[in-house]
Amino acid sequence: MILTLLATLGAIVVAFVLYPIFSQSEEDSFKLDATERKRLDLIEQKTRLYESIQDLDFEKASGKLSENDYNSARSDYLTQVAELMSQLDAMTPSTKRSKKKSKGRIDKSYLACSSCGKQNPEHSRFCLQCGKPFSIVCPFCSETLPATSRFCSACGKETNS
Repeated sequence: MILTLLATLGAIVVAFVLYPIFSQSEEDSFKLDATERKRLDLIEQKTRLYESIQDLDFEKASGKLSENDYNSARSDYLTQVAELMSQLDAMTPSTKRSKKKSKGRIDKSYLACSSCGKQNPEHSRFCLQCGKPFSIVCPFCSETLPATSRFCSACGKETNS
């Protein structure tokens, strides 16, 4: 009688401890929208195709497949992978694609050095790479000018830079 009671109590404790683990995984699967599920399915299919290609390579190396069968099956698998990849690329959110395209764009919080092209913090006075100044002071009127200025915009005199 005591043994049955302890076994029941132990089962209740184990169920109580494991319930959050199992209930959370079920909730997560329902939270995914249809496009995310489709994307995960495509990734799983791609993984299976890669594994099939590896198996095919192994079977050819072990002599189980002829050259023609190997080439035909591999070509078919690669075609399927290419199709899956194009579907995955089409499903990629536009924010991820726009980040890839914006790599060449200069961030406004940085200054590009006119001499070496190094990106420097916005309020830098000198380049971190080559040491060139980002601005110069006119020797005649003390006006602050861009480092590439040949003439002062305030007094019109040559800055000799």
